[in-house]
Amino acid sequence: MKNKELITGIVVGIIATIIGTCIYLTYLSLSRDIAFGALLEREFRYGGISADIAWGTALNFIAFYGFLKLNKEERAKGVLIVTVIIAVCVMTHRLLS
Repeated sequence: MKNKELITGIVVGIIATIIGTCIYLTYLSLSRDIAFGALLEREFRYGGISADIAWGTALNFIAFYGFLKLNKEERAKGVLIVTVIIAVCVMTHRLLS
């Protein structure tokens, strides 16, 4: 049962990161008056996508504390695992590019 809760937390963490990154990129595209696709292409080309993903993980904090508030520690642990993995990937990308 604990394994299922951990996997649920991991999935929620990944989905929250994707949604948060899309919200952040939409905000950037609207504030800079650039099409979403053009902004996404530019971010990939110039290596700014890692910063966008880092901003997108902000929703993971909401999911993490929400699970803690509901006493779902295993799910919160899954969200934390995803957040740490994304942080390591973003840091590696920033150091190598």
